[in-house]
Amino acid sequence: MSSLRNSLHRRNHKERSQLAHRSRLGILEKHKDYVIRARDYHSKQDRITRLKQKASQRNKDEFYFAMNRQRTEGGVHVQERGNEALPIDMVKVLKSQDENYIRTTRLAGLKKIDRIKAQLSTIADLLGSRTLDGNDYGEHNDLDEEELEILHDAGIIARPSTTSRRSKSKRPAPKHIVFAESEEQARTLANMPRAAQSHDVPSPSVRGPSDLGWKVAGDSTKGKKGRTQSSLLDEAGQDVAERQQEAREHRSQLLKELSARLHRDQQLRYAERELEMQKLLMGKGGSRKLAGVEKVDGEDGDSEDEGRGRREKVDEKTWKPRVYKWRVERKR
Repeated sequence: MSSLRNSLHRRNHKERSQLAHRSRLGILEKHKDYVIRARDYHSKQDRITRLKQKASQRNKDEFYFAMNRQRTEGGVHVQERGNEALPIDMVKVLKSQDENYIRTTRLAGLKKIDRIKAQLSTIADLLGSRTLDGNDYGEHNDLDEEELEILHDAGIIARPSTTSRRSKSKRPAPKHIVFAESEEQARTLANMPRAAQSHDVPSPSVRGPSDLGWKVAGDSTKGKKGRTQSSLLDEAGQDVAERQQEAREHRSQLLKELSARLHRDQQLRYAERELEMQKLLMGKGGSRKLAGVEKVDGEDGDSEDEGRGRREKVDEKTWKPRVYKWRVERKR
């Protein structure tokens, strides 16, 4: 009878799933999940109950000689973790080693930054002929504001001064004269942007023979040659466009790497300055705090760096530099 019962088809067991409108609450809890949660809750409650019983049955006059070596803060027992403090001389040596490592790493990064700057300087023709003086950089190239800011921070392009802006506003707009052969061509060129006018107007060397009104012998053969010349010119134009696209991609890659390395150099400079400040504070002599959070723009702030910059407030989460003044001591 049991074999017959087992041979009959039975309905497959299906777990109940979470309802669609309650899917935000997560997977539906099963009985085994509830058991685990309940056991954890009751074990915690039992531990709290045992601690309350121990506290109520504690002997206030209980004493051990080990209590003489312990201490309390606000009635709470505080126990040492076993970490012994290093002497000041050893800490200063360790901080000097860390400072030397950071300085070495920063010098290696500065060499890489100089190498990237040299590569960007060699492709200065891609940035426009009038970009290195900081004027009219937005009209001669396709650089966005972020890339221009990177070039300004790196010192490759000078920031436009207020005097140059004033002189530029007072300066009359330059005139661009385009010569056309017919009235229709003049209208089309007038409606086109200035950048496209220089590309669309054929140069004298590219222009074909002028039509004088009579039939020239051998027009059929010259037509084929003209087609081949036009196809060659199209291929040359495509090659130039591909090279320009590759140059733009290479330039954007260099600018991204330069931005990352400049940020890393800034963080290393801050860390080096902080270690130097800590080592000086551990030395002899009284010090007094003069300034709070500050940032030195440019490459100012270290004795090794050249150039001067201006100081401005920055976010405290980024870095917390300090400025101290030491008491003047007479040197023997």
